[in-house]
Amino acid sequence: MEKRKRLIYLLSLLFFTSHSAFSQSNTDFNPSGKIIARGFFDFSTGIGNETKESGYDITRALLGYNYKFTKNLQGQIVLDAASGKNDKGNLQPHLRNAFVTWKDEKLCVSAGLVGLLQFKIQEEYWAHRYVFKSLQDENKMGSSVDAGITAQYTFSPAIAADISIINGEGYKKIEKNNSTLYGLGVSASPTKGLLLRAYGDIYTESEECRDALPSEISDTKYKNQYILSLFAGYKNDKISAGIEYSHQMNKGFIEDKNSNGYSAYTTVNISDKWNVYGRYDLLDSSSPDTFISSWNKLDGQLMILGTEFTVSKQLKISPNLRNINPRIGKSEQYLFVNVELNL
Repeated sequence: MEKRKRLIYLLSLLFFTSHSAFSQSNTDFNPSGKIIARGFFDFSTGIGNETKESGYDITRALLGYNYKFTKNLQGQIVLDAASGKNDKGNLQPHLRNAFVTWKDEKLCVSAGLVGLLQFKIQEEYWAHRYVFKSLQDENKMGSSVDAGITAQYTFSPAIAADISIINGEGYKKIEKNNSTLYGLGVSASPTKGLLLRAYGDIYTESEECRDALPSEISDTKYKNQYILSLFAGYKNDKISAGIEYSHQMNKGFIEDKNSNGYSAYTTVNISDKWNVYGRYDLLDSSSPDTFISSWNKLDGQLMILGTEFTVSKQLKISPNLRNINPRIGKSEQYLFVNVELNL
């Protein structure tokens, strides 16, 4: 009940703020909208005798609409026709965005099915989201979209903060429960080109949101889930680079089910059309004493080396090599050709 009261209060605040924006909007402003159409496609093939898989895939197919009601208020709805697959490998569509945003020079508030801020900045410095997800997204340390409220405030050109109050289950599973995720991030830019960020959240435990236990385990201890992430990035006209660390505790509310992740990446611009990039990830997970085996098949190392050709503002093509070296199992090598279409 207390959670509902907080959400109702924040939504009411957003409503009255947006109402004020309507009444104060400049008469010269003309409401307008734009279509959102974006797709991620790829071809991949295994290299060597150990990995023979090859084929085409569609990982994103976004179609939506963004409309600006006033200079400060806008709304957006987006569908993703390729955000999941069923047991037969068929694509499953999902509603990805459905939110309203109020923004002025310092404050930005969004409510609904919103894009989250947990690793948004990291994606900007990685700069190749269509090639591979960022560390936290790929390893399911958080969702890029969820139902709830986010707010960002810029104190000065050098420092900003953001908060989020969300369901915690992502946009593919939206339901009422007794768990809520509270997040806080602080970003600082002490000098030109350099950005430092710290983020933490707490996801309150409830029985209906707990991870399933391995078949050999009948009981365990449950606690709230936490995450702490640190990031440092540098960017100028020639280079973009970032390094991040993320530590997730009590994943799925299971005590001592933890993950540590590291990611470092850089992009060097060779010309207006070409750049080269590299990335290295390391993931290491720990289990409760009662677990017989590791719970995380993603543990290990990932290395990506690629180049990107910008055909136009709407089209990018990136051939890249990947080496996956899991902690358990044999290493695998792949050649990918990734394509981003952004109309």
